[in-house]
Amino acid sequence: MPKKYRASVIGATGMAGQQFMEALIGHPWFEIMSLHGHASIGKKFGESIRGFTSYKYPEEIKEMIVTDIKDLDLNSIDIVFSAIPSGYAREIEGEIATSKPVVSTAATYRYEEDVPIFLPIVNGEHYRILDIQKKKRGWKGFIVPGPNCTAIGLAISLYPILKKYGIKSVHMVSMQAITGAGYPGVPSYDIIANIIPHIEREERKIMREIKKIFGTIIEEKIQNIEFLIDCKCNRVPSINGHMESVFIETVNEFEDIEEIKQTLRDFEGQTAGLDLPNAPEHPIKVFDDPYRPQPRIDLENKGNEKAGMITYVGGLEKTNFPNGIKFTVLSHNTELGAGRGGVLSAEYLIAKKYI
Repeated sequence: MPKKYRASVIGATGMAGQQFMEALIGHPWFEIMSLHGHASIGKKFGESIRGFTSYKYPEEIKEMIVTDIKDLDLNSIDIVFSAIPSGYAREIEGEIATSKPVVSTAATYRYEEDVPIFLPIVNGEHYRILDIQKKKRGWKGFIVPGPNCTAIGLAISLYPILKKYGIKSVHMVSMQAITGAGYPGVPSYDIIANIIPHIEREERKIMREIKKIFGTIIEEKIQNIEFLIDCKCNRVPSINGHMESVFIETVNEFEDIEEIKQTLRDFEGQTAGLDLPNAPEHPIKVFDDPYRPQPRIDLENKGNEKAGMITYVGGLEKTNFPNGIKFTVLSHNTELGAGRGGVLSAEYLIAKKYI
C-alpha cells in the first residue's frame, strides 16, 4: 500500500464507533486524523468511551479530543467512518458524501436504489452502483452502509448454497446479543434471566436486506432477488454474537448433507486473493459437533485476531421438507456486524482502486 489513508471517525465514542477505532488503530492502510461526536465534544476520547471495554487504547488515542462534526475538515482527510445514529445520518452523511467517501453503520440510506447494502464477502461487485450514486446525486464521494448486524451471518451462510443450488425459501429464528441494541441498550431488569421475544422493526429489516444483498445491478439500480423469506427475532442475555436457527429449501437437489458442508467449507468469498487485512482466509467455519457454535466459546479471540470476522455454522441436517436444510449460524454483531466489517468494506474498495 503506497500511502496511508487519512480517516476520521464520527460517532467515535459509541459502541459501533469504538469498533471502528479498534479496527483502525495500528491498521497498515489507515491513519486516524480526527474524532467527532455530539455528547462528548471537547473531551478526551479516553474519558468519553461509553461502556466498559478490555481493549487497551494507546495513550495518543486516549488523548485525542472529540470535536463537533461541524469541525470536520474534509480537505485534510480521505475517508469518513460513520457510527452516528440513523436519525442524524441522512443530513450529516449526505453532506460529507458530497466530497468524501462515507462508510456507515446506519440504516438511513440502505434501502435507496443507488446505495448498496455492502457486504463484500458476498456482494463486492455491488460497488459498481457507486458510480451511479455519484452521478445521480452530484457527489464526489459516496455512502456505503453495511447490513443490519443480524442479516450478516444469515447472508454469508446462505450465499454459497444460493449460488450452487438456488434457494426457494428461508425461515430464520434469531437469538440476538444485548450489544446489538447499542449502549446503554436493554435495561438489565428486562434481560437478566429472561428472553425478549420481539425487537422493533428488526424482522422487516432482515427480510428486505437479504433480498437486496443478493440482488443484481440492472438499469442503474439494484434489483432484489426473489425467494420466500420470513423470520422471528429475539433478544437473549448473551453479550456478543447473534445466533440464528435457519431452515431453507433449495431449488435444486443435493446428494447429502456432507455435500452442503463441503460447499460451505470451500467458500472463499469475494474478498479472497486481495490481501485485505481484516478478511478471514475462510469466511465460514463449519462444525460437525452438534453443540457448536456457541458465542462464549467461538467468538473469543484465543490467538485468532480475525475470530470476530468469521461466520460459524453448525447443526447441519436435512429436514423433512423436499430439498430441506437446517442449521445454526453465529456471527459477531459488533465486529463483522459493525465497525470492523465497515473497515473491511473500505479495504475492499481500496483494493478495487475505488478509494
